Amino acid sequence: MYQGRFENATPKRRPRRGTKRLTTLLLSGLLLVTLIVGGTVAYLVTQVTPVTNTFTPSHVTCEVNENFNGTVKSNVNVTNTGDTDAYIRVKLVTYRVNDNGDHIGGTASVPDFTPGENWVPYGDYYYYTLSVKPNEQPAKALIDRIALTGSYNDADGGKQVIEVMAEAIQSGPAKAVGESWRVTITQGNVTAYSGS
Repeated sequence: MYQGRFENATPKRRPRRGTKRLTTLLLSGLLLVTLIVGGTVAYLVTQVTPVTNTFTPSHVTCEVNENFNGTVKSNVNVTNTGDTDAYIRVKLVTYRVNDNGDHIGGTASVPDFTPGENWVPYGDYYYYTLSVKPNEQPAKALIDRIALTGSYNDADGGKQVIEVMAEAIQSGPAKAVGESWRVTITQGNVTAYSGS
């Protein structure tokens, strides 16, 4: 009997049935997950009801309150007429007018006075250094009493007028105050804004 050698012969392997089943099972699971996710997204897109935007912007406004009897201003204060907490600043502008109320030449300067508590002069303004709630005013008036010049005896003549010009800005965030007014406000103090 011949017993030769088979050098190139390799044994045949049979494919495993378990591998085919596992591949089929994984593909079926992946298809099922895709269908569920896709169906859920499609359902949510078609079932979403519109949402009404309820955002209401704030309004920051103020109003000057004062008493005036012809030559004396008193109880000069500012009311926050807006709907959010605000900082308040006031600029006093003075000039001369004739008997008809027309602006005339000549210089006029604001008479000396002591600002109320928490009012701080800085630059051309007086700042109230505490936040003021809506429909409220600073606890102390900027000016309790100030006497105006009723008539000047120089060549220009006329009488003095002081206009109280007030501004308000929402008190938060501090960066908004700094970028708009270029100041940093803390209780009892106003400094130059140093933010970027």
